[in-house]
Amino acid sequence: MTDPARRALLIAGVTLAIQNGIVMAFAVLYLPLVEEFRTSRADVAAVQSAVLLLTGFGGPLVGWAFDRLGPRRLHQSAAVLGAVAFVVASRVTSLPALVVTYGLIGGLMLAALGGQTNMVVAALWYPRARGRAIALVDLGTGFGAFCVIPLGQVLVTTIGWRGTLLVWAGLLLFIVVPLNSFQRLPPAAVTTLASGEGVRAWSVGTAVRESTFWWLAAAVFCGSCAFPIMNTHMVAYAIGRGVTPDRAATALGAVSLVSLLGRYGTGWLSDRIGRAVTLTLAYGSAAVGIACLSMLAFTGRGFWLVLYVVLYGLAQGSTGIVSSARAADVFAGASFGAIFGWITLAVGPSQAFGAWIGGRIFDVTASYLPAFAFAVTALVAGVVAMWQVRVTRTSNPDEALPA
Repeated sequence: MTDPARRALLIAGVTLAIQNGIVMAFAVLYLPLVEEFRTSRADVAAVQSAVLLLTGFGGPLVGWAFDRLGPRRLHQSAAVLGAVAFVVASRVTSLPALVVTYGLIGGLMLAALGGQTNMVVAALWYPRARGRAIALVDLGTGFGAFCVIPLGQVLVTTIGWRGTLLVWAGLLLFIVVPLNSFQRLPPAAVTTLASGEGVRAWSVGTAVRESTFWWLAAAVFCGSCAFPIMNTHMVAYAIGRGVTPDRAATALGAVSLVSLLGRYGTGWLSDRIGRAVTLTLAYGSAAVGIACLSMLAFTGRGFWLVLYVVLYGLAQGSTGIVSSARAADVFAGASFGAIFGWITLAVGPSQAFGAWIGGRIFDVTASYLPAFAFAVTALVAGVVAMWQVRVTRTSNPDEALPA
């Protein structure tokens, strides 16, 4: 592959596939960890909450490092340190130690390998069609989860959760590190829009004084709260309703497979009909899917689980694609990495809260249905916030992208 733009998208997509696969596969570690440490589901969910928390709280640091180191050095360093964290986590004997090694250290390294950095790479290479470029990279998110979640279930069953963490370390060391030796940013000219489009020289200071920045952060917060509720607790909910563990893990993986179509469709639509309209359609599909999953509790019929996989899967990833594209619409420039890092500061607290509140609601009510209702409410709030974002410049949807 000689085209540097296409190569950059491919590397970003594979990196994101491994990163998100590892993050999402916590769902199959969840119940084994509850059994291992003999504590509440909310306490064990704190491990994943720490990972998700660092996705946001690490945003400004990751953005600062991205602007100074570039994706190659940042991703390679994060992969090595993340592998070390997982190796150490595989040997711990207490839940607090797992929170520190897996949740905090591993979480920060995974944040550096996540959507924030890889979507910035896509946005900078394709400034006139960034919705689709970001969506192409984000296909790695769904593909990685589809492959790694079922793999994780097999590994947990055969070698236990400790051995599974060693496999995750191997993926980082032997795939992410060598692959990113070829990753590059585009020349400065590629990231600059044609003259006459009124580009504003944004800095972090000027961006945070704009209401657009805060509405976008609010939209990210709400959307990032809703999906972790489902992704963290869907397997446990399905098992509680009589679905076998293997089938429940396969269903969660299938959500990510369906999301491959949904992610590209989201990016394409966002360039064609607008970011807010696209997010409204995506979140509407997710809400109907959650309602279908809830019907499993009343009927016990697997038909509802299938509908959930399709409808919810089509919306999986829409928050990152739409918010990244809209952020780039407004703030693209030399400081975009840092600005976007501060916007993604909203992701960590919201994802951590979503993962935790799902377990907490179950502990209090002995049911996941109120947690699902909470997720739908968060989706509605996210749509409202996105409609308030004022875009000062739009991208041209007709720029050529890789076939």
